[in-house]
Amino acid sequence: MTTTGHEVAVSPPAVAAIEDALRAFAKALRAIQLYLPNNPTRATAIEQARTAFGKVWRVASPLEIQIKEASFAWEERTVYLDAERGTDGLPWLLYRDGLRSLQLHSGFESTDLEALLAILHKARTALPDDDDLVTLLWVADLATVEYRHVEHDAVGDMPVMAGTDRPGVAVFAAGVAPLAVPSAESAAPGEGPPPGMVRVEDFDTTLYFLDTREATYLQDELKREYAEDHRKLVLASLFDVIEGQAAVESQLEALRTVDQLLIEFLTLGEYELVALALREASTASRRLAAEERVMTALRDLPARLSEPAVMSQLLQALDESARTPVASLLEGLFVELRPSALEPLVAWLGVATSSPARASIERASARLAGAHTTELAQLLEHENEFVVRGALRLAAQLATPAAVPGLARLLRGRDSKLRVEALSVLGEIASPAALQAVERGIEDSDRDVRVAAFRVIATRLHTAALPRLLDAVRRKELRSADLSEKMALFEAFGSMCGDAGVPELDALLNARGLLGAREPAELRACAARALGMVATPKASAALQRAADTKDVVVRSAVARAMRGSA
Repeated sequence: MTTTGHEVAVSPPAVAAIEDALRAFAKALRAIQLYLPNNPTRATAIEQARTAFGKVWRVASPLEIQIKEASFAWEERTVYLDAERGTDGLPWLLYRDGLRSLQLHSGFESTDLEALLAILHKARTALPDDDDLVTLLWVADLATVEYRHVEHDAVGDMPVMAGTDRPGVAVFAAGVAPLAVPSAESAAPGEGPPPGMVRVEDFDTTLYFLDTREATYLQDELKREYAEDHRKLVLASLFDVIEGQAAVESQLEALRTVDQLLIEFLTLGEYELVALALREASTASRRLAAEERVMTALRDLPARLSEPAVMSQLLQALDESARTPVASLLEGLFVELRPSALEPLVAWLGVATSSPARASIERASARLAGAHTTELAQLLEHENEFVVRGALRLAAQLATPAAVPGLARLLRGRDSKLRVEALSVLGEIASPAALQAVERGIEDSDRDVRVAAFRVIATRLHTAALPRLLDAVRRKELRSADLSEKMALFEAFGSMCGDAGVPELDALLNARGLLGAREPAELRACAARALGMVATPKASAALQRAADTKDVVVRSAVARAMRGSA
């Protein structure tokens, strides 16, 4: 894409410079809306916008921006996004009145920046019968600003309009004859009273000066104003002070206020505002180059929420609340937390009952644990059983190899239920180290642990465990095991042994003892099942030799195995 006949270098520094300039411009517009003209925060925001645009001309002159509903684009790259504010965002303010592109020329920051800010502020606060943004731009005739717009009926684009040296005249950029424009009835931008200032002489002094339509509009605006959550504006103002003020004490005072608000928001259950404050703090800490005390205070905001005592209270409030926050809100809140929050989170997951709150918190906790797998692995060795159970749930979801050492140590613990859960998680991870740890379950003293180990090995086809499985098949204790354990063992052995295991299985199925007795029927039936899983000619021959056995259980198992191996 080219602009005014020369190539534009699209590079990360160029994109970053334009993003910074548009972000500073949006912040300056917000400062104009919030502060009076003599407020230092307003002046600082405008000066920062001037400085940011001064750096843009080194990488793009002129700067042509495409306008979309919730974003600005430059050279097909998104350089400003304001999806959260919706119809209150800067892109929508331009888009709703038909503007589709905006071209800014060198010198804009010194000649027309404040004028454009005043025009945008006037357009935002305009009444339905007032001029729209395109008309205001046409009348103002800014020398360094060009724009393209579409009519409200969307018939087509209007030509690009540009400022000229003659006030009250706008020309077509394509060389079309100039159009005379009536002089502005109001004072030029920057002159007269500040935008939005109420003057008594603007109002009719008669008793009834509002018609029905005007009264309805005012009522609607009052309802909208009272329905709007001004606490978001307060947070925005505080972070403007933090990012815009040079005085360290002012920044620290604003941060102390934010810290107090965080506690109040948590108490009231306003988790959206807490998440907003933490996001703003994270953004400011990455972008701001301030004194170490300020940077430390910014980093301490999410750390304060991550303290175990605070997190425990938050989880208790969520558990007892009748209103469950949406999952995206909780994930947005928890993503800014520190690793110290993991312990109370996993402890809560270890005892919480199934509920929408639990599902949301579990997803959010998984994201936090995924970023801090080392801390999660340490929690697997915690002395609190509920912490361990919660950590097992997250480890199963993440399937991270970092948890394998902790899970292997759990297999040496006393709680058989935890050992079974640990084997299940190791099976989900399925790394070589995880499957090697699973082998220890073959010789466990608990029946449920052994069965769990057999099933994981069979599912993952872990052939390295065959020697231990063969030892288990040969053990005399197997004769007294229950049927489900025998089936799990022989299925694991038969799924991997191949022809090498046929002699062992054939001996169990067909061989006689010294006194002519055979193995128990259950054991022979399991051996037949394993031979059917081997499914080779050698295995089929062993099954054929037992096809006419007198034992009904064995004969039925052999028949099923032969059908399966056919």
